[in-house]
Amino acid sequence: MKDNLMVRMMTSMILFSIIMAHVFGQVNLFELNWLWLGIFAAGMGLQATFTGWCPSNLVGKLSKTGECCPSGSCETTAEKKTESSCCSGAEQTSCCDSTAESATDGMEIKVLGTGCANCDNTIKRIEMVAKEMNIAVNVVAVHDVAKILEYGVMSTPAVVIAEMVVHSGSVPSKEKIQEWFEQTPQA
Repeated sequence: MKDNLMVRMMTSMILFSIIMAHVFGQVNLFELNWLWLGIFAAGMGLQATFTGWCPSNLVGKLSKTGECCPSGSCETTAEKKTESSCCSGAEQTSCCDSTAESATDGMEIKVLGTGCANCDNTIKRIEMVAKEMNIAVNVVAVHDVAKILEYGVMSTPAVVIAEMVVHSGSVPSKEKIQEWFEQTPQA
């Protein structure tokens, strides 16, 4: 969560509004009340944007996997990379000779989304189609909302190839992904 400007702005606005309510006499923060819970949560969120320390480790586990954050780290600005190529895994095919490109040299495809099930399914489907077509791809999952908005995407998952948004709002069909691979020149 470190350097996440959206969270920093939201938590600052929450704290500012509570402080202003106290200053103008709408609430008395010197007495025990439920606003202190909001102050605590906003304060922890705000400090996490500066330090990167995830306070939910102490409060409790918040994800189904039992991790602090679903990705295992509160770093939302980090991009999670998954690699796929005809030579990945235990399968060795004819393309796995010395002239084959490594997975990091493959076509870069960005999947923009918050990490929902549809985003994960989009990544898996792209990797599956790439493997079937023997195309090396480097799938990058982008979870940072600010970076997603830079592409002008309003609904996720979205797919970016060669820095152009080619799909948005749903899990793309297998046929659509095959079209992208056929239309995009290989690196």
